[in-house]
Amino acid sequence: MTLMTTTVGGPSYSSALRGPGSMRQANEWVVLERLRSHAPVSVPELASDTGLSRPTVNLALARLEEDGLVRQTGRRTGNAGRAARLWEPHVDTGRVISVDVGAQWVRLALADLGGTVLDRRQEPSRALSATDLVHQVSRLVAELLESNEVTRDQLLSTVVGSPGIYDPASRRLRHAYNLPGWDRPTIVGLLTDEFGDSIRFENDIDLAALGEQAAGLGRGIPDFVYLSVGSGVGMGTITGGRLHRGARGAAGEIAFLLVGDPTQEPLEEVRLRGAFESAAAADAIVAAARDAGMGDKCSVEDVFTAARAGHSVASAIVDREVDLLARALVAVVALIDPQLVVLGGGVGGHAEFLLEPLGRRLAELVPLPLPELAVSAVGEDATVIGGVAQAVDAAWRRAFGACQRRRQESENELQGGERWQAGAFN
Repeated sequence: MTLMTTTVGGPSYSSALRGPGSMRQANEWVVLERLRSHAPVSVPELASDTGLSRPTVNLALARLEEDGLVRQTGRRTGNAGRAARLWEPHVDTGRVISVDVGAQWVRLALADLGGTVLDRRQEPSRALSATDLVHQVSRLVAELLESNEVTRDQLLSTVVGSPGIYDPASRRLRHAYNLPGWDRPTIVGLLTDEFGDSIRFENDIDLAALGEQAAGLGRGIPDFVYLSVGSGVGMGTITGGRLHRGARGAAGEIAFLLVGDPTQEPLEEVRLRGAFESAAAADAIVAAARDAGMGDKCSVEDVFTAARAGHSVASAIVDREVDLLARALVAVVALIDPQLVVLGGGVGGHAEFLLEPLGRRLAELVPLPLPELAVSAVGEDATVIGGVAQAVDAAWRRAFGACQRRRQESENELQGGERWQAGAFN
């Protein structure tokens, strides 16, 4: 699978560069970014697309090729005149890894810098022990690297997506209700010690939204939300084509919406887990089914299967779930006005039961223009694919920055030597 280029935030070199040489570096970054999204491309096309002159594009390509970041890939044929040379990013410059750490599963993907997934791993999650979970992730990453003959130096970026909000000030993952102990300060430290400063922590549902943008129904849609309902409840928001995290990374934590009946839940659980999640997540559906006499071993799938067969109790439980989701989406529609709502997760993926009644109930509750409702086209891979997209962006920034620093150091050494020689003969 190859992902489309995705903008996930973070600094751009063209806006951050300062001082001597910054214009040259900015030009190189502009050319590299254009190649990433439109390769293979010729020099005339790059000049037209970027607004740079052909000599400037040629110089940028020469330097990027010297750094190993781009390569020539043949010539364009079929046109009159001399065939133009074509250029593309050198996607084998490095590798990235995306990790999806959940309450049920741990999923990993190894990819090149074009976003092509090269290999994968998946195992049931050891979520009852945060330390065991870290060791599980470390082992699976080591297996991926070894089986693909990738060294640690070639691994330019690792993105870990999990429930919770990463707080860079305290270096903790907070509000990870479904992963006991995952919010301990030592967890981030253990993972950072394992993978170094190339590691990045993200909310799993934010990454799922990026995954849907990169490889699913969100392609080309500037404003949409990804609503996940499973063992937990969360939402990722794409606004203006970019992931919206909020001031402290808490945007989309709709588990805390006062949907359902907060008075029926212990106050501490409402505060720690959220009223909406307590009422609408998978365990609430299972609890309702068991309370209604559907059996102690009843699962979410059993409830939906029974509802499909016309079971009145199961149908009533599904109807209640639809109502809860609709009430939460009223707030989303009123505050964000998305063009599209993508449903995901173990509960949200049941299109036949949710889409039509959810749209109908939403129309009853709010008179505003309503978004299109759809079930994720990426499914359970959404988070790990979003992590690949983000890791690729981070890897290119890191590789480009490292090349610029090496070049600057080399130029400084050369200038220092020239000054010494000039002084020696004065």
